[in-house]
Amino acid sequence: MTIRFGLAGLRHPHLEYLLTEIAGRPGEVEIVALAEDDPAIRQQFQARLGVPAYADYREMFAETRLDAVGVIAVNNAKAAIVVDALEAGLHVIGDKPLCTSLEDLDRIEAAWRASDRQFSMLLDKRFYPPTLVAKEVLDSGELGDLALAWASGPHRLRRETRPDWMFRHASYGGVLNDLCIHDIDLLLWLSGAESGQVQGLAGNRAHPDLPEFQDYGHVQLRLGEGAIATSEAHWFSPEAAPYHGDYRMILTGTKGTAELRWVQNELMVATNERAPELRPLPPAGSVAGDFFDALLENREPSVKAHEVLTATRVALLAQTYANSGAWQSWSAVRPR
Repeated sequence: MTIRFGLAGLRHPHLEYLLTEIAGRPGEVEIVALAEDDPAIRQQFQARLGVPAYADYREMFAETRLDAVGVIAVNNAKAAIVVDALEAGLHVIGDKPLCTSLEDLDRIEAAWRASDRQFSMLLDKRFYPPTLVAKEVLDSGELGDLALAWASGPHRLRRETRPDWMFRHASYGGVLNDLCIHDIDLLLWLSGAESGQVQGLAGNRAHPDLPEFQDYGHVQLRLGEGAIATSEAHWFSPEAAPYHGDYRMILTGTKGTAELRWVQNELMVATNERAPELRPLPPAGSVAGDFFDALLENREPSVKAHEVLTATRVALLAQTYANSGAWQSWSAVRPR
């Protein structure tokens, strides 16, 4: 079987996760068409990939036989593409954030439930080596019961490279929904929480000439049976640093702690019985690779649709009601 793959939107460098994975799978996945409404971007990728290119993704769906599609469009345009793709009988993998409103999220969930297609998102932190081992450590009970978790997601802005749509709230959707979604997903996945409450704070600290742009924010979570978690994110990662962001997470259990240092590719674990030590790590996985393997093996992707929908709902509740001071209740989305 060869997966006939289309690209609907080409607006974020995360597109390279898909292109790199597909390049290493000759005979398994083939890009057969792309759609992008920006003419310059469309021409650039048509020349690079050598496939038919459409200005409207709906024309691509109508004229091209596809099995699956990757959605890397402007943030507020993704929901319509995902819904139309599922209704057209296509498997879907999207970039984060999935959408920019709770109403659009409801539409996506309804389309997914009405289909029999697989649906996932490029939440790549799940597949980093420190994350994979931290999940095993937590599940083993070595840390006891999870009590506290903290995550930081700094990003380097490089403003001159960013498109105008990113600085408009209607098209971007906010910093909590865009950046904190990674760690929200991890906190829910690592903890196994099925319900809880969320609260968000966001603002503009360094870009007064961009009044619609939120450049920093903070999410607080009450998870399941009592764990408390926080996720902070911002666009202040030092421009001169050799990394895009020094991403970290600290998990505190009743019997020990684990610190995930993603940039350094390290996991430090300490317990009541064992002194702090760096744990051996496996090779990194691939979120795009897992999605394609799932289609080829006729199984669910590891980043499951109901998990994507739950994490997105939590992020959107934090974003929608940011700075209100009100806690918003959430429950996990049921599997299909």
